[in-house]
Amino acid sequence: MALSLWKRSFWNQASILLAVALVSKFFPAWSTFVGFLLAPSLFIVSVTVVKMADERSVFSWLDCIELVLPGVLRLGRITLQFAAGFGLLIGALAWLASTLAPAGSADPFALPPAAASRPDGLAAEFLHFCATWTEGVMAMVFLGMFIVAIYQGVFGAILHAQEGICARESRRYGWQAWQVNSGSIEQALREAPAAFWQWLAAAATGIACAFQTVYLSPVGLLLATYVPCLAYVAYRSIFLGKHENVPAAARAGSVNARWLALA
Repeated sequence: MALSLWKRSFWNQASILLAVALVSKFFPAWSTFVGFLLAPSLFIVSVTVVKMADERSVFSWLDCIELVLPGVLRLGRITLQFAAGFGLLIGALAWLASTLAPAGSADPFALPPAAASRPDGLAAEFLHFCATWTEGVMAMVFLGMFIVAIYQGVFGAILHAQEGICARESRRYGWQAWQVNSGSIEQALREAPAAFWQWLAAAATGIACAFQTVYLSPVGLLLATYVPCLAYVAYRSIFLGKHENVPAAARAGSVNARWLALA
């Protein structure tokens, strides 16, 4: 089911993620900070795009903005709180390290200079640009999942963003969902066929390779657009009781016909 939704929503998800990654290229000094703030919201946007691919036959950018904007604002407030606490912790650790380090020593938090040289040739530069363009996409999506999983929980973030449930209650419901379904998840893993573990090993290898070399980072785009599909399918099954994708005949058509109607 997740694979079917991924096929229908890949280009829409990829367009959003690549657009954000491209904009961050113009502000390299702020790319880490902006990516930290936008990562959880991008995860919710991707989940919403997958939901539209499941329930609608035609994708509409106007409807997508209308659906994701309230959730992005709600989750943005939580991200700011998380970022403030994380920033205070890093600042305290940096101050402690600077006071304990001997005089004249190098900054322990300083990053090493980049050793990668620019490729020679126009074709090599173009390939390098395309690879570095997608380099931060997987990092943003996995960073977003990491933040919401620690602070709000994956299901809690979806409940808070899409259903409008308050942060505390959505976090509690998300945690209860993991507890209630932990037995079935454990049973499914025990009874999983060998093909499942082979695909899991291949995905883990792809993630490791994508983080190691920039030229395999486009593989991360495939994984970054597939993870929200898995999250949506699990959320739909647990909280909505829908265990199958919406059939093609039952999907809603485009709602944007109202823009063509006369006032």
